[in-house]
Amino acid sequence: MRHTARRRWLAFALPAAALAAAVPFAVPSLADASSGPAARAARPAAPPAERGTAERQEVLDAAAGRITEGLSESGRARIPGFAEIQVDPGHNHLRLYWKGTPPQRVENVLAHLPHGVTAEVVPARYSKAELHTARLKLLRHLAAMKLRVEGTAAGVRVTSIAPAVDGSGLEVGYDSTDGAASGLQAGGDGKARQRVAAAAGRFAGVRVAAIPRLPSVDLASRQHDGSPWTGASALRNPGGGICSGSFGVRDSKGRYMLAAAYHCGSAAGGRWTTWWGGDLVGTTDATQRSAKDDVIGIDLASPRVSGRLYDGPATRTDGYAKPLVGWGHNNVGDYVCTDGANGGVHCGVRIAQTDIGVTGPNHVYRPDVDLAYATSATPGGVAAVNGDSGGPVFTVVRNRTADQARGIITALDRTITCPPAYNPGTVLDGHRRTPWCVAGVYYVPIGQTLHDLHWTLATE
Repeated sequence: MRHTARRRWLAFALPAAALAAAVPFAVPSLADASSGPAARAARPAAPPAERGTAERQEVLDAAAGRITEGLSESGRARIPGFAEIQVDPGHNHLRLYWKGTPPQRVENVLAHLPHGVTAEVVPARYSKAELHTARLKLLRHLAAMKLRVEGTAAGVRVTSIAPAVDGSGLEVGYDSTDGAASGLQAGGDGKARQRVAAAAGRFAGVRVAAIPRLPSVDLASRQHDGSPWTGASALRNPGGGICSGSFGVRDSKGRYMLAAAYHCGSAAGGRWTTWWGGDLVGTTDATQRSAKDDVIGIDLASPRVSGRLYDGPATRTDGYAKPLVGWGHNNVGDYVCTDGANGGVHCGVRIAQTDIGVTGPNHVYRPDVDLAYATSATPGGVAAVNGDSGGPVFTVVRNRTADQARGIITALDRTITCPPAYNPGTVLDGHRRTPWCVAGVYYVPIGQTLHDLHWTLATE
């Protein structure tokens, strides 16, 4: 254990590079930590019903993995007829959306589910493959759509495109190009919704639901880490702000690196240091970065990683960390924990949607992103704090003694008023700026990142 002192005009403009990249493309939670003896000593044990949620999710995810053949969230489009799968740990239930009749392979899985698990197959209007094709069509024709916000000179822009969870069509997020807080964002302009849905539907060739949604906002802004480097550490990025270290990884040449968010410091040779102390962590590697996955590899000054993740509040200084034992795919309905260096661990965050294409404010289109929101079981309703960019997303496994990687935080959704628990004394950079809390986080699935960068996750 390390101790530290230490609208008629629709200006749907996406970069050409983004279009090229767009091819098919309550729970147990702890206020200060996701598990561990040190954390448990500070609070009463969780009720038996809560203790079983993580275990039920493991069983459901395993069954979902058999149905989806271990494919990534976006890769499941290769399964004919498949639309989406949703897990419900609270009711020990699986819901499978499928166009047509599931194949015998899937029927066999459903017929031999573990004891107590129930499942249903819900007819879907479109398969995931059809919706991927429709999304690509829409991306190629965004410039041809011309709508303006009625009564203004502002255009309308797309902020996200995602297959609907139930396979009923595409969900297109939009707002005005001037970013004004108008009826578009507030959802008060029903005519605008209809115009956007109709225009997008003509080019996509499928049913479209338009949703007023602000563009995703990058979370760029635990203290004094050291070799071997541990995930979810607090880093001072090349611009001087706070960002989160993510997972330790090994590149295709066998070098150990620490992953972080691309938007926090993508320039080759940029210096990354510890948040406290200013010790050199490493520099941005020019060959190990991906704008579309919003990730970079830090070429470490001391190339050793621990295979663990820091846990608990951002201000915890006893070095408490949990072992990382592997990674998994994400399913709608899964509960995950976010682990940002600036705001600490937030559990009870539930996946609302997978396989979303979203454009960040740096104008880079990220074609494969998942979205999760805080629930009533998430302390304070906070899923992340500004400065948590690059932080790990994980699930708890092995009776809450270890973590399984699920993704890397890239952006936020739904700004909320920070509860009193998030103040200059508990948020690491709170003395430099007012803490900024959010209810939802976008994150890039870890399986996608590992595949694209040819990395291997470092585990203990």
